[in-house]
Amino acid sequence: MFPPRVRSSSPWRPAAAVVALAVLLSACATLPQRGQVVMRDVAFPLRDFRFPSGLRVVVEQDTRSPVVAVVAVVGAGGSSDPGGKEGLAHVVEHLAFRARHAGGPSVWTRLEASGAGHYNASTSLDYTSYETLGPKESLPVLLKMEGQRLSAPLAGVSPEVFAVEREVVRNELRQRNETGYVGQVFSWMHASAFPAGHPYARPIIGTHETLSALTLSDAQRFARAHYRPENVTLVIAGDVDLAAVEATLRQNLPEAWVGTGAPLALEPRLPAQATAPSIAPPQKSVPVYAAAVPTPEVYLSWVLPRGFEEASAVHDFVRATFSQGLWGAQRSDGDIAGISTDLIPGTRASLLVVRVTLSRGDDPARSAGKVLDQVQNAWAQEIQAGGVLGREFDFQAMRRQVVTGMVLESEDLLFRTERRALLTHFTQDVRSYTRSQMALMALGGGNVTDFSYQWLQRDRARIIVVRPGETPGAVAASLPAIADEAPSSTPAERVTASMTAALESPVHVLKLDNGMEVLLVPRPGLPVVRVGAALGGGWSHGAKPGVADLANWGSFRESWFEGRPSDWGLHTSGSFRRDHLRVGISGTAGNVGNMLAMLAEQLDSTRTSEDVVRYYREQVLPWRRAVDTYPEVLAERHLQTALYGAHPYGREASGEDLAQVSWTEANAWIEDVYRPANTVVVIAGELDVKEVEGLARKYLGGWSRGKPTPVAVPPAPELPAAPSSAKALLTPRPGASQAQVHLACRLPTATPELEARYALMASLMSGAATGEMRSRRGATYGFHAQPWLGRGGAAHLVVEGAVDAQRMAEGIATVRDALSGFAKQVSERDLERARAQLLASQAVSFITAEAWVNALLTARVRGFEPEAVTRRPALLKAVTAEALRQEFEGCLKRLVVSITADEGQARSAIQAMSQP
Repeated sequence: MFPPRVRSSSPWRPAAAVVALAVLLSACATLPQRGQVVMRDVAFPLRDFRFPSGLRVVVEQDTRSPVVAVVAVVGAGGSSDPGGKEGLAHVVEHLAFRARHAGGPSVWTRLEASGAGHYNASTSLDYTSYETLGPKESLPVLLKMEGQRLSAPLAGVSPEVFAVEREVVRNELRQRNETGYVGQVFSWMHASAFPAGHPYARPIIGTHETLSALTLSDAQRFARAHYRPENVTLVIAGDVDLAAVEATLRQNLPEAWVGTGAPLALEPRLPAQATAPSIAPPQKSVPVYAAAVPTPEVYLSWVLPRGFEEASAVHDFVRATFSQGLWGAQRSDGDIAGISTDLIPGTRASLLVVRVTLSRGDDPARSAGKVLDQVQNAWAQEIQAGGVLGREFDFQAMRRQVVTGMVLESEDLLFRTERRALLTHFTQDVRSYTRSQMALMALGGGNVTDFSYQWLQRDRARIIVVRPGETPGAVAASLPAIADEAPSSTPAERVTASMTAALESPVHVLKLDNGMEVLLVPRPGLPVVRVGAALGGGWSHGAKPGVADLANWGSFRESWFEGRPSDWGLHTSGSFRRDHLRVGISGTAGNVGNMLAMLAEQLDSTRTSEDVVRYYREQVLPWRRAVDTYPEVLAERHLQTALYGAHPYGREASGEDLAQVSWTEANAWIEDVYRPANTVVVIAGELDVKEVEGLARKYLGGWSRGKPTPVAVPPAPELPAAPSSAKALLTPRPGASQAQVHLACRLPTATPELEARYALMASLMSGAATGEMRSRRGATYGFHAQPWLGRGGAAHLVVEGAVDAQRMAEGIATVRDALSGFAKQVSERDLERARAQLLASQAVSFITAEAWVNALLTARVRGFEPEAVTRRPALLKAVTAEALRQEFEGCLKRLVVSITADEGQARSAIQAMSQP
């Protein structure tokens, strides 16, 4: 027998992942001129394997961090579901994590044991994808496990496990419905956009009726039909040895999936000639649905040609620029509070979606018409020469931002791997990722105008309206808990050397004469730089409730002498938090000087005005008042007050508070917060430290504004006295099919050492609550725990999740039992397991410049030294089981339970909670 043959590229053949935009400038006295995006070319070496079985494996080498990404694409999604069995592909995706091969532990447990720091999966219209990030040492283990999961996704899945996981999916459907977008609203959009009977008109996640009717044999038939090597593409990227990877593949993938003989000739997954996408008939009336949204919403959608090919690059361009072009609708319609866009690609068609949030919903048709007017204005031809020139100028600015965004996204190893996997799978061309980037760069204004004229016509839009209300959910199934699963290895085996090496980056600290602190983090490998600034304050700061919120919402940059972000394709960001605010700017490495000059001007010239405040009161405040009545918002407000009382961190401004704030008060808040001594800046990415230090001193050091001291740090509030029983808060939500449950407690004043303890507490609680209520009982989509730490050392832990309303008491009891158990004893095994999970998670998180910016800003806001970030592995290793037990004991004594649910069911749960 001849040995199996693999057709592969040379291990030294590069494939460009980021396309050059210009030649990298050396250090120079002048900044790049407007319109000059400056970066060097980047290419990642590839190997391309086409196995005789039909399996396609692509390997990309990226040695920036000791991490590997493994992404598998299976060419079957919601459109592959048999009629009447909608949701089947998604259920199989869930079950693939519960598979047990050769009598061993589940894939989920093995992923954890492998040291994987991130693992997830998703089901779309035409595909299911599995994604994993782990330390580079784990690649053989991850490949072996992935090969087994893909070749036998339901191995060892019993009827009992199937029933529990199906109930988990039904909880996911309930939870997504009650958050108002991804679940049922997604299905309504598709049903309105595509004709009845079209594969895309059906709900990917299914309905309670179709999910309840599914059986294990249905799932097994689906897996046999679609989980085949010729229907799978596997992409591996990261710190991989390309010369040795072929042997690694052969040793760890199933023999049948490698195959023998000549490579299998695959049928095209995208026909050579695209057919015109089908669209639903014109609407005689606009459908109106009810969902758990705080205010009415309008969804507009357009059916576009298929995705996953070079020609669909224009889809990405339109999506990225749509929000900016629709801003005029919000100005002209007093009921529109916000607009966002999304793009859903498919092999038969794609869907462009515009979500419009309304304040009152008095006339949704009018608001939709205002959006349609702006869409038409975006592509309507100009007759005047000046108009044509202005349109071309705007297009070039948008293209710079879209192309730079493409480069910034490529910095994310997992995003790039997923994108390459999808494009390679459907085009069967490993070069399609680079070609899609080239096609995006080559777009001209005429291309976009012609596309919009053809596909974004007014009569092609389909509209639905979603009003506040409850979507009834089917009755939850009562299932016996299945047996717990023992870990597959000792926790110590999960910790690898690269988990700690991932945070070994130098951090250079500058203290400018104006009092500002600047941190420089060189991260070579991709020609991008990200800059972030944090200013102490946030919405808890200010003598008057609501002044901070209004100041932040109404703030704007008054001066643009240094140019606008679009002049260099720069991307800006901002966030407003309880104890501080952040602003950021990102772009290509050669434009770092432009970024710092613009950031300094922004910080120096931020103001507000009476006109902006008036606009807020007239157009946004009605929406804000409506949001104030939303049960989740009320519950969060009550929980913070219960935790912090009269402390500033216990304060949540309402719309009524904002109505009492004047523009002069808001402007005074800005003047108080925007000062150099109250600001820390982090610059991370591909940079020359000496050069950027000079630029920082020149531009940031020249900023002088306000007092020469930081904003006063709120004193750490004292821990509350232990009550006789847990404090219970109830926020009614009539008819809710799920209960939103929060269990929280105040923690002692935080230090870097204590932060490590709190992170481990959250990891232990997440694992215990989710393992019991999801994996064993199927009563929730999942629980999540996290600590919150603020300026001045305030800290609390919160455990939250959504549980079947009828099993509310069971869910609360389970979380409390876990807390009580850890308050009595934290076993060494549980501690090591949680420690390994955190080390793995942070190792795969620090692979982008953005992650370093965020981590260092967070540390400095908390008052921690920069070394707290790089020392975190050591801090985690120093935590003892007894120290954790004591923290849990204190937490249990200060416990607050918040429930958002139907009042009758919630009161019964609270009564049960008070029983001994």
